[in-house]
Amino acid sequence: MAVTVRGWTEGDLETIRRITWTTWLEAYGSFIPERDLKSYFDSVYTVEDLTKLLRSPHFRGLLAEVDGSPAGYAKVRYAPDEKRCYVSSLYVLPEYQGKGAGRVLMSESERHALALGVSEIWLGVMVQNTPALEWYQRNGFVFVEEQPFTMGATTVMHRIGYRPIHH
Repeated sequence: MAVTVRGWTEGDLETIRRITWTTWLEAYGSFIPERDLKSYFDSVYTVEDLTKLLRSPHFRGLLAEVDGSPAGYAKVRYAPDEKRCYVSSLYVLPEYQGKGAGRVLMSESERHALALGVSEIWLGVMVQNTPALEWYQRNGFVFVEEQPFTMGATTVMHRIGYRPIHH
């Protein structure tokens, strides 16, 4: 099973939306009502919003494919004022979890950050998303703060953390 990663194209945006919705239901459905997920999804993940993001000079979208099928994606955002790179999203479809797609996406995200001269990668994870939180911790992330994050009418705590990038 070969995992490859490439940059997003405009033709990928509906696939990105499908991966997002599928993974949100799986990861967040037990603690965020579907109506709140849908409200947030409809306001933030429109094709128009994703197109703007794709065209942003401080954004890099990465799409993982397993044997040619879309398996997951990462959104990497550079914050020049902070000199930080954030993986603002990393989602892998349930059927591809545990097969290396997340690791490859993170590795490519770090490669992008290194090219920008950044030595750490930052991200946030919902506290109730225990499988993801544990995965990041096993992969060297240290969580240093918590902040609220709101989807629709539901607010959950989000752990913010980083790990040094290894060359």
